[in-house]
Amino acid sequence: MMEGFHGKTALVTGGSVGTSVAESFLKSGASVAFVYRNSARLASLNERFTEFRHLFLPIGGDLSDFNCAVEIVEQTKKRFGRVDFLINSLGGWTGGKKLHEHSATELHQMFSVDVVPTFNIMAAVLPVMMEHKFGKIVNFVSMQVFGTGAGNAIYSASKSAVLALTKAAAEEYKDFGVSVYAVAPSVIDTESNRKSMTKADVNKWVKIEEIVDAIFFLCGAGDSSNGTIIKFPGKL
Repeated sequence: MMEGFHGKTALVTGGSVGTSVAESFLKSGASVAFVYRNSARLASLNERFTEFRHLFLPIGGDLSDFNCAVEIVEQTKKRFGRVDFLINSLGGWTGGKKLHEHSATELHQMFSVDVVPTFNIMAAVLPVMMEHKFGKIVNFVSMQVFGTGAGNAIYSASKSAVLALTKAAAEEYKDFGVSVYAVAPSVIDTESNRKSMTKADVNKWVKIEEIVDAIFFLCGAGDSSNGTIIKFPGKL
């Protein structure tokens, strides 16, 4: 984990991976605004980050609502004055079927979980980063977008759209001091994945610590790294 983020602010989204990212930023001296969707998480977040309460701002909201995304960015800016890093570890998975076995409803739901929230929070935060002429955005895609996507048609399509947003933004905002990246893990070793895939060999999965290290590398890298995509195939 890198140090030297004192005076910087990270806006972090997502579940267990996002929580680990937030903790690492706090330990590095950065301020963190953390977006959670389930109100039941608030108590556990406050308990986990008690020692960092002066640097930590939990914000409840649904990023599929653009106005909510704007409000989250405004709350972060009001509390900490700026947003230097946006880490988008949000997302979900629907798969295990052939394409024709999915419904149009499932397709729309998949995009509403991955693509729409990513677009909304990026669109809300980019003007703030442009104002300060500095920003680093890290989106989460998947190794599925670099393979056939077989068995993961709508998930792969959704994450491919996030990758397309990432590539476009990296080009569009490079002259404004903003760099945009993506990390592409396969299966991540999380508690929820262990519970849902009890017979899998977790030693082949990607460790959260590896992803956190990559995010910190990207956030500390120079402008020449803009557009970088780091892949985590694991041992699958």
